[in-house]
Amino acid sequence: MEAMEVKVLDINSALYGMPPESLMENAGKAVAETALKEFDFKNCTVLCGGGNNGGDGLVAARYLSKKRNVKIIMVKEAKSLIARKNFRRAKRAGIPIYRYKKGMEKELRKSELIIDAMLGIGASGELREPYNTIAKAVNESPAKVISVDIPTGLGGKTAVKPDITVTFHAAKDRMNEKNSGRIFVADIGIPEEAEAVVGPGDMIYYPLPEKNSHKGENGVVLTIGGGPYTGAPALAATAALRTGADLSFVFTPEKVWKVVASFSP
Repeated sequence: MEAMEVKVLDINSALYGMPPESLMENAGKAVAETALKEFDFKNCTVLCGGGNNGGDGLVAARYLSKKRNVKIIMVKEAKSLIARKNFRRAKRAGIPIYRYKKGMEKELRKSELIIDAMLGIGASGELREPYNTIAKAVNESPAKVISVDIPTGLGGKTAVKPDITVTFHAAKDRMNEKNSGRIFVADIGIPEEAEAVVGPGDMIYYPLPEKNSHKGENGVVLTIGGGPYTGAPALAATAALRTGADLSFVFTPEKVWKVVASFSP
């Protein structure tokens, strides 16, 4: 799956009763359950970025804190509404939370398990600081590592190299066992209809015209039809204009062209 597909699914899922907050809760829980099942550890450090990937990590930390010693390092401040909400919930749960400071990556050597929830599928390009330094420190640490959804920096020169990646709904593009470790695909409750039926999320793919664009730059449509019935080609041509095409032409028999032309706005 690509980043755009994931975004579409998130939006469409809300239409079928599975809002982003519920998806995040299920995702974090799946990460925690995988950690407890696959590794023997007493203490864990969760590295959280500012986006929803970090929010997944905050949820995972909350579940893990019920059975293990957990601390959270916020590499960036939580930005999204649901990530901030889960930050507050983690704080109320009494989990030690630290804001990242230069040199703090050395503390990772003391952890038995590190959960990488820094950057998700929406990130692109080479890692910037402090992510670059932290990713290197994670790889040098003797701790076991679980990445949330995708490894931070996947596809770049520097990237977290986890033992396990818990990804959601389906494996993401470019993931393999070499760069993502063992891949666990978790069902987080995305409704089947969110993927099978066109919904509001699919409007992301709809191209928006530039403010300074000229006639013809946003598409030219030719509709062929008519005779003896004129409604179908007329409505199709009008719909083309309504959906953003600059020019809409109709090729129709001569005997009905005046009727079709009368539909022109």
